[in-house]
Amino acid sequence: MKIKFIQNIINLLKQASTIKEDIFELNLTINAIKQYKFKKIEDFKGTAIIDVNSVLESNVQYLFPQLKFLGYNRQSSNIADNYFIWGTHPYSRNTSIAQKAVYYNKPIYTLETGLFYSASNFNNINVEDKYRTCISYTIDNVVPYYDARYASNLEQMLNDKNLIITEEQKQRARNCINKIIETHLTKYNHQPIFEPNIGRKGVKKILVVDQCYGDMSISKGWGSDLTFQQMLDCAIKENPDADIIVKTHPDTMTGRHGGYFTGLKAHDNIYTQTEPINPISLIKYVDKVYVCTTQFGFEALMCGKEVRVFGMPFYAGWGLSNDEQICDRRTNTRSLEEIFYITYILYTHYINPETKQSCELEEAMEYLLKLREEYFNKYLK
Repeated sequence: MKIKFIQNIINLLKQASTIKEDIFELNLTINAIKQYKFKKIEDFKGTAIIDVNSVLESNVQYLFPQLKFLGYNRQSSNIADNYFIWGTHPYSRNTSIAQKAVYYNKPIYTLETGLFYSASNFNNINVEDKYRTCISYTIDNVVPYYDARYASNLEQMLNDKNLIITEEQKQRARNCINKIIETHLTKYNHQPIFEPNIGRKGVKKILVVDQCYGDMSISKGWGSDLTFQQMLDCAIKENPDADIIVKTHPDTMTGRHGGYFTGLKAHDNIYTQTEPINPISLIKYVDKVYVCTTQFGFEALMCGKEVRVFGMPFYAGWGLSNDEQICDRRTNTRSLEEIFYITYILYTHYINPETKQSCELEEAMEYLLKLREEYFNKYLK
């Protein structure tokens, strides 16, 4: 009887969780249908409600010096001009904020961390906060950039044939790309930079990139458990004479998250790369890269590698990658420099924690290089 009672409670909790997720998704769908006109940072006015409750999110306030942020809790009666939620996870505060915005017919904006995070990642609680506090964010009035179910603001910009990137802008993008490749700047910059030695000498190297199990970018980016198995199977089948290197995601190395290939053992021509290494160091070492939705794929494109994509990340569908799936909405063709400029410069916003102000990409990169050097000197001696 006791076991049956406990099982009933578990079933009710699962049902409640499903209902909460359905409500949240309904609110996001309503938001996507409304298609609010995208605002620039300086166009945000009045008051705002946002769930900012950790040091990892504290830099967000510096993006909006002109906004007055109202206190938030589920019982709050405050009505704001703007409502901000984090990503697409239906946790209670996100759901509540989305419901209030829809009820009051106010715009909902999704915030996400950008493609340059910090020196380390947010799970590394053994380092000072400044080394794991995000310095870049994206703001979207439809869905985050990794959610391929709807046409995010980023997708609309990339797909807009009237959005012309000038030669000067392309050159600016190329200069930034060159610096990223040269300096090995990436999202999380705590991993050592070195040339690896994996597998057999003189043999072609194929990289298969794992991700954190259950990451929102996978389920929203048309990926699943089956996708990762298909990706590995294709890498093996398409490259029978090569070394297949399976790379673990840095978050899984902390032990806090598992990956889709966690537990995979090296055998035959399959090798596992589980030790920390800078992503660009590893990309430079290999000949071809297989990904689902990870940013790793775009960094590989920046390094001039052939990229096979099995999900639908922001950089797929524009003619640069070899895509397993097709997004019928994405009808435009973009160059590497155009995708970089639109994504990293137009769409993403940066903070300089030293000045506590928003800044351009180049300034953010210089800050990250300085922060990484400090981190290496302090923690990687």
